[in-house]
Formats: sequence, C-alpha cells, structure tokens
Amino acid sequence: RCLTFLISLQVKNTLPVSSMGNHQGKKYDTTDQPACVWPDWMSQIPDSHSLASLSIPGSHNSMSFYGGDLIKCQSWALYRQYEAGIRFVDIRCRHFYNQLPIHHELKYQHTDFPRVLKDSVHFLQENPREAILMRIREEYKPDANTQRFDETVAGALKDAGSSWFWQDARIPTMGEARGKIVILQNFKGPVLGVPYHCLNKADQWRVPTLYHVEKKWTNVLTNLEAARAEDCGTMYLTYSSGAGVAAYPYSVACRVNPLLHAHLERFDKEPNRWGIIAMDFPGAELVHKIIRSNLVERY
Repeated sequence: RCLTFLISLQVKNTLPVSSMGNHQGKKYDTTDQPACVWPDWMSQIPDSHSLASLSIPGSHNSMSFYGGDLIKCQSWALYRQYEAGIRFVDIRCRHFYNQLPIHHELKYQHTDFPRVLKDSVHFLQENPREAILMRIREEYKPDANTQRFDETVAGALKDAGSSWFWQDARIPTMGEARGKIVILQNFKGPVLGVPYHCLNKADQWRVPTLYHVEKKWTNVLTNLEAARAEDCGTMYLTYSSGAGVAAYPYSVACRVNPLLHAHLERFDKEPNRWGIIAMDFPGAELVHKIIRSNLVERY
C-alpha cells in the first residue's frame, strides 16, 4: 500500500514536459548517445543459463527515430543501443515490393531490415560472447508483393548469413545463443525462431493521457513481479513504453522510467529475474541497473 501511494504521488507531481528537447539523465535519455556503455555484459553469464532466466534490457520500436514527438520512441542509433547494453530489439518491417523497409505504422524510418541485420551482425562480430533477441513483426499494410512476408524475411536472414541466427522454437541457453541473433517470431509461417506468442507479455501501450500513467505503471509492475516470482522456464517481456494522442512516447517515458528505476533499486542487493524490459528513451544507468540484476552473487 505504501508503494502504491508513493507511486501515485510520483506520477501526479511530475512536471509536464512541453517538448522533448535533449535530456540525458540516469533514467531517461533523449540525446544521441548513451552516457556510458556496457557492450560485453553477457560474457559474465554462465553458458548453462537459459535466456528466459535473465533480466534483459530492451528497446520498444527500436528503429522509430522519424515522425516527430508523436511517434519517435528512441534517440540512440541501433549500434549505440547495443553498446549501451540493450539486448532485445523490436523490429517492424513493412512488406513492400518484396522488400522490408522499416516502419512505425505508416511512417518510413529511412532504413531497412537488411541494414538492421548488418549492424546487428557487426556488433556480434565485435562482441562474440553476446546475443541479441530480435522481435520481428509486419508493420503497416503490404503492397505489390509476389511472395509472403515470411519468405522475404527468410531470404534476408539467408543473405545476412544463416549461421548468425538462432532459428529454433526452443529458447536457447546463453552458451547456445552466444554470437547469434535469436529471432522472436511475431508473424505466421514456418519456424524461423522462438514463437513470440509463447512469451508472457505485458504491453498495455495505449496511454490516452498523462493521467493514465499510473494505470500503465501498474500493468508494468504486475508483470515484473510475476517474472520475479514465477518459473524461469517461461520468458517474460514487459513493455514500459506507452503513448496516446495526449501522451507522447517521451512524456510517458520520462514518468515511467523513474518509477522503473526506483523499483529495481529496491532490489539492488538481491539477484532477480525481471525478464525482458522494453523501454522508450532509457538512460544508461537504468539499462545497467537491469543488467546488474543478473550479476549479484547468484550463480
């Protein structure tokens, strides 16, 4: 009850943000590079541990840089996200003339899926003991295609080099995943990765106004606590992001990210499994706090 009361006070007493601007803090960051990096943290995780047993920082709508405050979700380029410690990315491809441009709804993000794969593989070449979890989903309406979405995705994976990918429905161990991109398959078709629908998810993304942030935080907190308490065989995914017509992604993030940081800070001295936490505009310290949940004396 005390925690709920404090959360309520924090949400209601946060000053409104009129425009995103450039802000770099421990919990919330809208600048173009993280304050500090941790590119090799997975090297400290034992090979025998399942990815489902870890706390993994992630980004929501990881390539959403264009379209203004209403839809922009990130400020760090993909490679910088990886350097900061982000290991889950949310990749959304439009299927257009048998190509895979990256979109956020109707807005083209000035890159494509092969480029995402190129940057991801490059990071793994530089950090071969790391792994990347990549949700892939179809975004916006398809147009003028002569093959299915899954066929075009499979072709892009083959072109990037099939050996870089974990394309199995089973969640791998850390040892099996090192140096690979683990596909979280959020589309129909033959198995190309771990089925996204098998994850235990909290994605209450609709936040109509800033008065609804408290409800959003309750949804986040409930899934985090389930991940902490439940069987480590199930992979948990919690989206701390949200948006609405009267609540832009940055304005939700600058309120929810501090609540998330404060919650994790309560458990600093304990090992905890939080699952994947996908965020908008995270600060480097928030990313690293999630990582450190794995590295308290636990193994």
